Amino acid sequence: MKNSNPAIIPRNHRVEAAIEAAVNQGEYGVMEKLLSVLSRPYDHSPEQDEFSTLPEPSSYPYRTFCGT
Repeated sequence: MKNSNPAIIPRNHRVEAAIEAAVNQGEYGVMEKLLSVLSRPYDHSPEQDEFSTLPEPSSYPYRTFCGT
């Protein structure tokens, strides 16, 4: 199963946090860490745990630029 299912996928809330930190604060560490764990999606390592969590529940539906 681990060979067929990645431990991590680029979830919207994680990508947005990395972009926001880079653009608004000039902090690229968040982006670098995200890219590092995404470069090895099938590792299933403890380093990836924080990036596999779901976003907090919201009272409004999430929409991306394409409307999904």
